[in-house]
Amino acid sequence: MVKTDLRVTKTKRAIQQAALSLLLKKPINKITITELAQVALINKGTFYLHYADIYALYDDLLATAARQTVQASNAYPLLFQDSETFVREFLFAESPELPPTQQALLKPENLRFAPTFPKVLLEIFKQAIYDVGVLTPNRQNDLKLTFLLNGMISLLVNPTLIDRDDPSCIDFTVHFISQNIEQTFPEFYTGK
Repeated sequence: MVKTDLRVTKTKRAIQQAALSLLLKKPINKITITELAQVALINKGTFYLHYADIYALYDDLLATAARQTVQASNAYPLLFQDSETFVREFLFAESPELPPTQQALLKPENLRFAPTFPKVLLEIFKQAIYDVGVLTPNRQNDLKLTFLLNGMISLLVNPTLIDRDDPSCIDFTVHFISQNIEQTFPEFYTGK
């Protein structure tokens, strides 16, 4: 295991905190390395020891926030036990209000500079499911999870597809997706 120097960790944290504070005031494409370095109390050269550019920093911030949010859920074991409850938790559970820094990260004016974020988010979700320890990570299971999760994530990203005020619409969605889960992973649902 490689041990990271405490100074490196503190500097990187200062850069990230400076970026988050600046994102509360302006979009990522309006933040300069010079002003970020001033807020972080570092020189510009130090910034470039950690990140290639402001967008690499933004990608890192997004991935960190996504990983923390995904890991906070206890729903993943339900994928292998109770597909309907898993879908309800994944799509319809009440989300806590995001802190202002996360709201700033997720603004469309910022997200347009993170074209790979959907793929990163997908990988974070897949890893959380693999971490349950029930499913063997392999190409076949990656394909199955990618198919299922892409569909579910698209419903989160485009919430107009589901009328959340219509219980029959929610029930249809839950039933449809849970049937797909059970058909995709029949080894967990054969006795059902």
